[in-house]
Amino acid sequence: MIINGVNMQPGAAEYPRNHWYVAAFSTEVTREPMHRALFGEHIVFYRTEEGDPVALFDRCPHRGMRLSNGGKLFGNMIQCHYHGIRFNESGRACLIPSGGTPTSALSVRSYPLKEIGGWIWIWAGEASQVDESLIPDHSDLGLTAPGFHAYFGLVLEANSNYLFSLENLVDATHISFLHHGLIDDGNVAAHPYICQQDGVRISMIREFKNETIAPMVARAMGLKSARADRTLELISYAPNTCVVRQHFVETGDASQNRRDSKLVFGITPTGPRSCIQFVAMANDYENTHPDIFDELRHLLMEDVVALDDIQNLFDQLGQDRAPEVAVRSDEGAIRTRRLIAAQVADERNLAVAAQ
Repeated sequence: MIINGVNMQPGAAEYPRNHWYVAAFSTEVTREPMHRALFGEHIVFYRTEEGDPVALFDRCPHRGMRLSNGGKLFGNMIQCHYHGIRFNESGRACLIPSGGTPTSALSVRSYPLKEIGGWIWIWAGEASQVDESLIPDHSDLGLTAPGFHAYFGLVLEANSNYLFSLENLVDATHISFLHHGLIDDGNVAAHPYICQQDGVRISMIREFKNETIAPMVARAMGLKSARADRTLELISYAPNTCVVRQHFVETGDASQNRRDSKLVFGITPTGPRSCIQFVAMANDYENTHPDIFDELRHLLMEDVVALDDIQNLFDQLGQDRAPEVAVRSDEGAIRTRRLIAAQVADERNLAVAAQ
């Protein structure tokens, strides 16, 4: 599917670079240098002595060794393991043990970061275009909202285009079939929905009355009853975030106490045909289920395996032999695609204007 000149066919979909994506959980980045590949680039992460996260291009420009490969920290500088050249948190070389004055050529790219609510966000594009207003509202996500408890989380690597993951998470109609009853009783696919849009936020909403609650869901939500009224809201924030939000009121609960649970996904491309899902949870109650992320990993890996297989077949056939036919329930996904295509097109126009 080509939209505004942008390839948005899942399997080969483009994504905007002048945007924020989740790079890591806060707990992942320490004083021990960590490597991660994002957007087709190699990046080393660490923290300064003051605790601020740092992201640098993970290659020493002297002889090409990864800074994360045996690199050590000296104060706020990282030292290359090969020849001992040290770089500060801005990526500038500050010390050459063998002698000589560091030049601007002996530097590495520094990536803008923003740490919020247990996540570290990274700006993938031009530093001159950084816009913090493009980061989703973390209170809306539930990760910093008063009265909510946030839990982190899972890092799931997928060998499939990022758009597959993004659209899978706002598609309720696969739940009954791919997940074979783990989280529903087979009633979701045919259930009516409404689609709402507010800027880059698109919601697919379904209301269920006196529904049978799957045991895994009941354990995860701490429900005592086997039936409840439930609202399922699948939300996408183009191009980088999805939320699976559920409200429960247990059948027979005279107080009508409503539980609000949000499963939050940061979707980050690592290459044209690979991505990472960073998974967190935010509830308006304390979750005491000890194995919730273990069960959740098992469930979400069913999606990952399926999407990897779809990508593999797409690559074998080629885009011309792998057409996609949308159905009515894909409304939220198609709207999200159009938003992302507009973001990519605007970025291209900005680049042309700057020439």
